[in-house]
Amino acid sequence: MQARLKISFLFLMVMITAGFWGCGSKEEAELPSKRVIVYRVPNILKFRTWSTSGTAKDVLETILSFRVSGMIISLPVDVGQKVLAGDLVAELDPTDYLLELREAKASLQDILAELRNAKLDHDRKKKLVKQDVISLSEYDLAASYLDSMRAKADAQRERIAIAERNLSYTRLYVPEAGTISSVPAEVHTNVGIGEPVATLNSRGSLEMDIGVPDRLIAMVKLGQPVTIRFDVFRDMKLDGRVKEVGVRSNETSTFPVTISIDTKDKRIRSGMVGETTFSFEQVEKYRHVVVPAAAIFGLPNDNKYVWVVNPEEKTVHMRKVEILLPAEGGIIVSSGLNPEELVVIRGVHSLQEGQKVRIQEQ
Repeated sequence: MQARLKISFLFLMVMITAGFWGCGSKEEAELPSKRVIVYRVPNILKFRTWSTSGTAKDVLETILSFRVSGMIISLPVDVGQKVLAGDLVAELDPTDYLLELREAKASLQDILAELRNAKLDHDRKKKLVKQDVISLSEYDLAASYLDSMRAKADAQRERIAIAERNLSYTRLYVPEAGTISSVPAEVHTNVGIGEPVATLNSRGSLEMDIGVPDRLIAMVKLGQPVTIRFDVFRDMKLDGRVKEVGVRSNETSTFPVTISIDTKDKRIRSGMVGETTFSFEQVEKYRHVVVPAAAIFGLPNDNKYVWVVNPEEKTVHMRKVEILLPAEGGIIVSSGLNPEELVVIRGVHSLQEGQKVRIQEQ
């Protein structure tokens, strides 16, 4: 009887212990749900075509400015005016520069008078030293003074040349034929060296500056063809191509892109507003997307990964991605992600494979 009770007691203890171990394993298997902030991968497949506006400008655009400072007393050009090479753009008050030139010339006359005296003294002492009337050191002093006055005269002539150039710089001329597109300066205002007075557009090839958002910039390539329409000529479609692609975004959070207008038409002029249209018919081969840098993490194997959320099961799964370059607002991912997928952008280092999450979309 006692033996049976002992066996029953031991069996009960084993069952209780097994129950405790089973409960611990279940709790370890079920990780607690974690709140995560996610980012939805842009669906670039929606953008088969995309358009944005820009302003045409001449490729040859020259900012006209003075090489000296002063007050503008004449400004005979106006916006839209056609000009020829050598036409006067603006003129500064030349009074100070005329005074500077006159003072430089007057100083030269004084120096030349001293130079003549030094030359006479040198020639006289040269004869006396040969006759042993004076010492060689006295002659050397006269020769040194003559050389000094000659150098002083040369330096003053250079100052005169500079004063003459500065005086000539008070008149600003058109370097080549074109059209004045802007005149930011005004008469009776002071301008500094290099400060814009007018902008000259030389007739030739036209181009257009536009801004492309980060969701599309990875699909824009150098030489990519585009079509262009201008507001005043909606029936006319021009051909263009991508000339330059910026690597950093500007103040409007878009990437600067320069479009070269290939079709020549005399009706199109600098300053006209037009619309550039991109066609992404082969967009399926472009899987490049920009995702926040916080979504990407690395492992010791040097590979890069993101946590992708399964919205039905509300679980996270680690996925390898290929990255290209940093971009404004994130990293360009070339492969590993699909449109509309959700990636975790907060707390990526505290998650585990298959963990349950509570989703909060950014």
